[in-house]
Amino acid sequence: MPSGISEVEKVIRMIEIVKMIEQQKANCTGCYACYSVCPSNAITMQEDEEGFRYPEVDDKRCIQCEACSRVCPVLHPVPIKNTAVPRTYAAINEDWEVRSKSSSGGIFYLLAEKILDAGGVVFGAGFDENWEVCHQEVYSKEELPKLQTSKYVQSRMEDTFQKVRKELKQGEKVLFTGTPCQCAGLQNYLRQSYDNLYTVDFICHGVPSPGVWRKYLEFKSKKNKIESISFRNKKISWERFLLEFRFKDNNKYIAEDQYHDLYMRGFLQDLYLRPSCSNCKFRKQNRPVDLTLADYWGVQEVEPDMYDGKGTSLVFIQSEKGQKLFDQIEAKKKESDFARAVSYNRSMLQQTTPSPKRAQFYKDFQEDKTAIDALLWKYVKPGRKERIRDIMKCVPGLVWCVRMVRKLSHLLKPVKAGL
Repeated sequence: MPSGISEVEKVIRMIEIVKMIEQQKANCTGCYACYSVCPSNAITMQEDEEGFRYPEVDDKRCIQCEACSRVCPVLHPVPIKNTAVPRTYAAINEDWEVRSKSSSGGIFYLLAEKILDAGGVVFGAGFDENWEVCHQEVYSKEELPKLQTSKYVQSRMEDTFQKVRKELKQGEKVLFTGTPCQCAGLQNYLRQSYDNLYTVDFICHGVPSPGVWRKYLEFKSKKNKIESISFRNKKISWERFLLEFRFKDNNKYIAEDQYHDLYMRGFLQDLYLRPSCSNCKFRKQNRPVDLTLADYWGVQEVEPDMYDGKGTSLVFIQSEKGQKLFDQIEAKKKESDFARAVSYNRSMLQQTTPSPKRAQFYKDFQEDKTAIDALLWKYVKPGRKERIRDIMKCVPGLVWCVRMVRKLSHLLKPVKAGL
């Protein structure tokens, strides 16, 4: 902005999206829609002190066209056309080779396979050369494993939205998968509907900090060359989140579950999620996508015949186009009750609550005086109840006995009430 103008004039001239960032930064999801649409390349995405990227506007380049503000899915929510309760399914990919390498039931792979078989392209989150997470495209089934399984880090979009639009305008079928806010950002960026675009979001717990992940990577790798990383290795079971690192040079690997891996503990305790995740505008029953996917937690209670402990997908149909695509894939499927399914998967509708330790954690993180493993341990070390639970797991049959006692107590309650 020109020098010599008053603070009031600065605010008046400020574009809408800059006002939002300055006044309510926690609303920004980092979806990259504003960055992607800017006609004068005035916006860059800069990492803040917490490790999340936010748009930064170059006043000298900005022409104040407000294109960035118009595509922001927070300032201008995407209209929801379908208000009916989504049809809900439990689903399993019956190819164990694929399912074993998928986070849950392997349904994303089947959807992507359909698009690729039609000569299309699939966009999703994968690792870059530094093992950070960014969106990328694949054109063949051989490349598809790059996009399989969950990555518990916020993904960088870079020029993905522009690439999606280019493919769509060329008439190619496109499958785009991302967080609900990323899918909404893409819809606003495109400004029109495309029959050849299929969008898939998922039940999102929240996105952890790329900055924290980067530090944790350094700690885990100890300068060894990484061969692969999986956040959801199923060696123990589908229900236990096993974060596995494999290294090139010495055929060594490190794997710890959600109870012992420090990064996973911090993620599940909401210690370093993006601020917008605790005020998410996109946790809704009906969404501006074609399909919503998730792990079907609680499937053993709701649809026991769809549970084998190896992973079951939960699928919500959000559009007619999504239903048609889902009908085309060959999988074991069973229609389920929306309300019962959501009762075990509350992140579909409910907000996350930031850890009460979050502010202090980031204060220590920014001072950078403590190694990341020691810092995480300080904030996520198990309490007394967790330590007792871990001891119980070491006693054969004890956990089973406790569960049976709880079930019997639950069953006997109505009997007592009737006496």
